[in-house]
Amino acid sequence: MGLFSSKTKAGQNLPRKENRAGAETSLIGARISVQGKITGSGSLIVMGKIEGEIDLAGELVVSPPASLRGEIRAQAIAVAGAIEGQISVREKIHLEKTAAVSGEIHAGRISIADGAQLNGSVVMNRESGRKES
Repeated sequence: MGLFSSKTKAGQNLPRKENRAGAETSLIGARISVQGKITGSGSLIVMGKIEGEIDLAGELVVSPPASLRGEIRAQAIAVAGAIEGQISVREKIHLEKTAAVSGEIHAGRISIADGAQLNGSVVMNRESGRKES
């Protein structure tokens, strides 16, 4: 997949090296739960639970057993966990075979692995990352 190029010792995927060079990557572990708004210019790997809004200039990686609920905006998203809500992606969203997504997706591009669950709608356009007025 284009979003990933390296793996940690535990086999966890990380954002591409060129994205990590200019901005930092943060991690929300499996035992962490967050309610509220998360914003930033870097990338984020989520293994825990988030309820609220996520607005990233970088990439979002949703690894199992992650569970996200709310409005999500990012440059690119890779999902192997669960997301419920409205998703806006400026570039590409990829659903791994373990992904469970429910809601509305606005994306420039989408790829779905065999076995992924998608319940909702997909709107594809070149300017999906822009907020509607």
